[in-house]
Amino acid sequence: MSELTTNASESSEDLASAAPEAAARPKRSPARRLGCALLLVAWFAFLMTPCALFYLAANGEIRLEHADIPQAHAHPRLLIALLSEPDARGLRIERASIAQGALDETRVCVETAVNFLLWHAGESSQDVRYCDCYQRRDSAVSWTFSDTYNRGCATVD
Repeated sequence: MSELTTNASESSEDLASAAPEAAARPKRSPARRLGCALLLVAWFAFLMTPCALFYLAANGEIRLEHADIPQAHAHPRLLIALLSEPDARGLRIERASIAQGALDETRVCVETAVNFLLWHAGESSQDVRYCDCYQRRDSAVSWTFSDTYNRGCATVD
């Protein structure tokens, strides 16, 4: 019985001596915690890269679409497509966004940028930027195609 009381008194002394050490330890700053969280997210993204590459190899493209623009399939938010032509091998990266200067109830313009990342090319590739504009009479009518501008939506009035 005396052993139990001795062990109990020793463990309470250990806890009492550990409490001031824990209180004396400096707390981590929020910036340090944010840095650790960002590092963890980056590490997770790095670990998921092989999965994305397998998906790209199996399906030929990774596509994220807009929900609220005309012809959403023709103007993806992000499209990464695998190119395997005889004279060009690599990736096509396509991004589309609604142009801020040409947006109202009756007219909308979608700017699309296409970039190429080629590791085998017969000719030099040129990145492309163009603007497709759509119009309608009122919000009850569906959008109809009106114009295409080759230099992007900055040229649109």
